[in-house]
Amino acid sequence: MAGSSDFAKFLLARGAFKLAPDASKPFKLKSGRLSPVYFNSGSLIDGEALVVLAEAYADKIAALLKSGELEDFDFLFGPAYKGIPLAALACASLFKKHKISKKFLYDRKEAKAHGDVKADAVIVGADQFKSGQKLLMIDDVITTGAAKFEAWEKIASVLPQPKLAGILVAVDRQEASGDAASAGPGAAEEIESKLRCPLFAIARMGELYAALAPGLPPAQASAWKSYFKKWGTPAAQKWAGA
Repeated sequence: MAGSSDFAKFLLARGAFKLAPDASKPFKLKSGRLSPVYFNSGSLIDGEALVVLAEAYADKIAALLKSGELEDFDFLFGPAYKGIPLAALACASLFKKHKISKKFLYDRKEAKAHGDVKADAVIVGADQFKSGQKLLMIDDVITTGAAKFEAWEKIASVLPQPKLAGILVAVDRQEASGDAASAGPGAAEEIESKLRCPLFAIARMGELYAALAPGLPPAQASAWKSYFKKWGTPAAQKWAGA
């Protein structure tokens, strides 16, 4: 996939990136915010779309490793639920396309109480993890960052001295992490500061807006910009015209 513009058009064409038909019917996000735009990787369920998605993650990882922006790591980690298939797809495509072989871990929402409990009671593949090894967390989107902190707390409580090399998401919504509008640091910046690792995105909301805005009805474009004038990071407010 050539770049953010092509990725944005792919998401829209496949129904993974949605825009509310009018301002009176916004999407309610996990954070509780009412947004005129919504990204749902769960809409990408056919084989062709999954291949495109897998390659987008794999290409980004390979490029980041080559540039040195991402330090080498041992495992890809997919937080339940949506991060699980995304990390698996990225892991397979990373090897098939770039000949980079990494292992894959994911967590359970509820602890396993049967079978080989020692190996995968909470994190599947934990028995292959060695103290101090590094992980790259894979997920679909970042809004407030709360889910990423929760995932890391679980990892740190189960695995022996894990290290987080970075986090990679498909879409960074470029929103503030606090409860008050436009308050506090952006979610990505807060994660980088508190977890001491870089956060990368295949596409950011500003790039999605730039790619799609020319074809949007004025009311949808206005609602989109108004939301990010309220909830966006300084970078998002800049492209939203705040």
